[in-house]
Amino acid sequence: MDWTSDVVGFGLLAAGAWLGIMAKQRRFSRTNEFGVEHFPSFWAKVRQRSQHYILVGGCLLTVAIGAILLSLNHLEGGGWVVMLPVSLLMLYLLLGN
Repeated sequence: MDWTSDVVGFGLLAAGAWLGIMAKQRRFSRTNEFGVEHFPSFWAKVRQRSQHYILVGGCLLTVAIGAILLSLNHLEGGGWVVMLPVSLLMLYLLLGN
């Protein structure tokens, strides 16, 4: 087994979790006590939403790549259990949307 791909896989999982937390925190900061998002202008809304989608997309991408790296490195020991749902999720994202 190659331990460097394990370290990179865990690093990508941690980075994906951090990006997901940052996306949720940014959205939480924009909402008022009733759960409604407020923006100063239309262009601020477009900018904030595009940054949110970039963060969420980066989160999904880094978590998927990290899970694929870890499951490919440990494929003989049961990594296929992780690889199958991740592959189906990636297929859904590519074809289902």
